[in-house]
Amino acid sequence: GNDYKKDKKGRWCIGCKTYITEAVRRIEEMFKGPLPKKDSPMVEGDHPEEDTSELLDGTGHQHYQMLIGMLNWIVCIGRIDVAFATTSLSRFTACPRKGHFDRVLRVFGFLKKHKNRRVVVDSKDPIKCGGKDALNLDFTEMFKEFYPDAAEEIDCKLPKPLIDELEITAFVDSDHAHDKLTRRSVTGLLILVGRTPVYFMSKRQGAIATSTYGAEFCAMRTAVEEVQAVRYMLRCLGVKVKHASLICGDNKGVIQNCTMQDSLLKKKHVAIAYHKTREAAAAGIVHPIKISSIHNFSDILTKAVTGKVFWRLYGKLTRGSSREDE
Repeated sequence: GNDYKKDKKGRWCIGCKTYITEAVRRIEEMFKGPLPKKDSPMVEGDHPEEDTSELLDGTGHQHYQMLIGMLNWIVCIGRIDVAFATTSLSRFTACPRKGHFDRVLRVFGFLKKHKNRRVVVDSKDPIKCGGKDALNLDFTEMFKEFYPDAAEEIDCKLPKPLIDELEITAFVDSDHAHDKLTRRSVTGLLILVGRTPVYFMSKRQGAIATSTYGAEFCAMRTAVEEVQAVRYMLRCLGVKVKHASLICGDNKGVIQNCTMQDSLLKKKHVAIAYHKTREAAAAGIVHPIKISSIHNFSDILTKAVTGKVFWRLYGKLTRGSSREDE
């Protein structure tokens, strides 16, 4: 389902224009009419769980499940921009409503207009905004007293590194109590190797967090676990991985508790996430830093943001042109 091409600078670009074009064609053929083009996948601040429109009949139910299946595959092959919309709408496949169906068609209207967005494979270090002071801290020394045995587990059977080290950067965010029915928070995570997005997720958290602090710490723990997986994968591919990977978050309280040696844990329900993150920092696996929300790419994976915010963040992660999208 992916398309591969080189840009003018000789960099490989990965997209899925062919699949999206065929998907849109089938949808328009099925419903006997053109899909209106949209500038964003969701309306700002939209909450599909609040929809009270009429339930779909059997045929509409089948069509809804088919469209959600197509969206899930589009997300799998690299379209970060519709990940949050797909997560929000896929939970209603058992009992969808007309309003949910209209929202799915809106997502495809967005894909129709911007079908040529593609990820660029770029090994350059990402541009970081903020956290400069924290970059100079040595957490392995700071936490040596609290986590004396902290160390990264490295398989002795891994191949010898033949490729120079590539910087790994994770952007993580959480929207506390986003779901207005269940009050579950949403975790957004994006991991870059160089400037190339290699992993992203938008998912409701498994437990209800009673505070923003708890929701953000659970998201931070998820980021640590996924960064460890990416580091292991790169080592298996023969890439040198030595330095700590940056984890960029916009919650000051969480970053402080990850990086201050004398911080105290006051909330038991985040104890595991708390110690998991701090131990990884002590082992030199991750290096948490505080950044501004306006520079946090994972923001588009936690909520339906404005079109201006959406394109300011997503536009930096991918390439494409309006002329090519037509």
